[in-house]
Amino acid sequence: MATKTKTSKTIFRIISLILLVAVISFGALTGLKLYQDANQETEDDTTNINTADVDNNSIQSAKPTDEKTTTPGNDAKAKTEELEKQQSKEVKKNENGLRVANVVLNEPYRADNKIIISSTITNIVETEGNCTYIFTNGPSSITKKTQVLPNAKNTVCEAVVLEKNDLSAGKWKVRLEYKSKLSEGVSETQTFTTE
Repeated sequence: MATKTKTSKTIFRIISLILLVAVISFGALTGLKLYQDANQETEDDTTNINTADVDNNSIQSAKPTDEKTTTPGNDAKAKTEELEKQQSKEVKKNENGLRVANVVLNEPYRADNKIIISSTITNIVETEGNCTYIFTNGPSSITKKTQVLPNAKNTVCEAVVLEKNDLSAGKWKVRLEYKSKLSEGVSETQTFTTE
């Protein structure tokens, strides 16, 4: 009987030891997995920070330079002014000392018996400027002026919407001339037909 009890105690100790080893191993593996997951998240965050499309000038321009830039409107204006200063260093200048604006005139398209023409100044962000669409058909010439619509990466000239009777029937050419205090440029010519 004593041998059975001794054997039972030994078996119980072995099973207890196996269970203890299993629990410790499971805990260690779980801890290792949590550690690896935490490290992976940290590496991902570091990678995202390192590969983010941010340059130092953008970060600096986002910081208020004085107390006036603490309101949203003034802050946006300060950012735009900072971007304009940076661009004036980077953009080529013409013989008049003005920055050369890269003016892209989009192809005219029709919508509900109207012709819509839009354009973008791709290399400059400005809040003020004159957009002049010039339409020619032989000796006939018509100009339409629109406002500048600045955004974060470029400057957009408000689109011209031509009604059916705005231009006589025929083949027309259009170009856009852009001019501001700091920049100027002319687009390539687009051709379209009116009925």
